[in-house]
Amino acid sequence: MAYTGRLVIVAGGLGGLGSATANLLHSKGAHLALLYAPFEASRREDALSEAFGTTSPERVTTVECDITDEASVTNAFEKIAKTTESTKAFPSILINAAGYVSVEPLASTSIEEARKNIMPNLLGPLIVSKAFYHLYTTHSSEPESKPPGRIVSISSQAAHVALDGHGPYCASKAGLNALTRSMALEWGPVGITANTVSPTVALTVLGKKAWADDTKREKMLAQIPTGRFALPEEIAAAIEHLCQDGSGMINGADVRIDGGFTIR
Repeated sequence: MAYTGRLVIVAGGLGGLGSATANLLHSKGAHLALLYAPFEASRREDALSEAFGTTSPERVTTVECDITDEASVTNAFEKIAKTTESTKAFPSILINAAGYVSVEPLASTSIEEARKNIMPNLLGPLIVSKAFYHLYTTHSSEPESKPPGRIVSISSQAAHVALDGHGPYCASKAGLNALTRSMALEWGPVGITANTVSPTVALTVLGKKAWADDTKREKMLAQIPTGRFALPEEIAAAIEHLCQDGSGMINGADVRIDGGFTIR
């Protein structure tokens, strides 16, 4: 479907799966508001050029935002609200794509390192989703003309199975799935659906680097029935499906894009 006249907000939209999803929705006519972390500021133009072929793509606004800080998110959404006034694009879709992962045995994982996983993977989506809820529900529009609201958060196969050395990450992603079900329950009545996707290893730039070792990669591939890792475009396509108007009865669901890794 086309997303002309709609604004898609992507937290973590300057790289990886967030960028792939933003690019797909943009190609279908959407306006974009890409939230990026302060530490990503120096690579903002390069990321835009890589994703859209220019540092100033049409229908794209970038906003610096620390998603784990409520004041920063509030400030970012005030800027986004002004964007909707100038573009007339309705803020109808939120993609929670930012995240963090570290690999370390639980016994030696510090509280600070656990916090680095939990804050952006769980608390961040809560803060951003609340801001989106308020923007969507207060945006001036007649109820009958308001497009459906969609929240899609990128979770992980780690939400469903224990992965060695990924304790805080597994916990944060399992929590994200539970949080999303609560959003689906409470916000469905106002027209917002909330769902997650749980990918296996995705061949983003970082994914390719993380799994460059032949032995490590082949061991992981042997556990995936389809025998390969996911492409960013495949995950973006699943997310886009959940954003469609015709997907309104998919609410509180999790789509596993893992090649069967978690079915054993």
